[in-house]
Amino acid sequence: MIKENEEKKEYLHKLRESQAALKRIEDQIKEVEISEKSPRTGRTNMVICGSSTTKDLSEYVAKKDALISKMAQAKCKKINTYTDIFQAIERLTDERERLVLTLRYIKGLKWEEIAVEMHVEWAQVHRIHAKALKHFKIPKENTVMEADIKIKDDIQ
Repeated sequence: MIKENEEKKEYLHKLRESQAALKRIEDQIKEVEISEKSPRTGRTNMVICGSSTTKDLSEYVAKKDALISKMAQAKCKKINTYTDIFQAIERLTDERERLVLTLRYIKGLKWEEIAVEMHVEWAQVHRIHAKALKHFKIPKENTVMEADIKIKDDIQ
């Protein structure tokens, strides 16, 4: 039962992971844009100019295009992950269980914030969460986990 609950939590945490991955890519794009706007200097602290400028510009465009493509893939993954997790949560019959899982795993609230939102004690939130995990079913056709496997295969 404990192992099964851990697998369910891991599945539910996939949304946060995909959001974090998307944020990292967005930060990389900003970093590339900032570095392109700042003046570049050589070893002698002189601004690089001449024919290398064209090469540098094409490298910048290629790097930025690759990151934008990576970002588009990450956005698709995030949308698919959100949809899968939201639909799986919505299959629960108890409204309070759905609410706890939504607030925790989709909105990313802390336990104390969930207790305040639901007007219950912190311990009650944990009891509801435990019941929700017991009733929660990871979808058989799990595009979230399949996407992770595909990405890992592409990396190797």
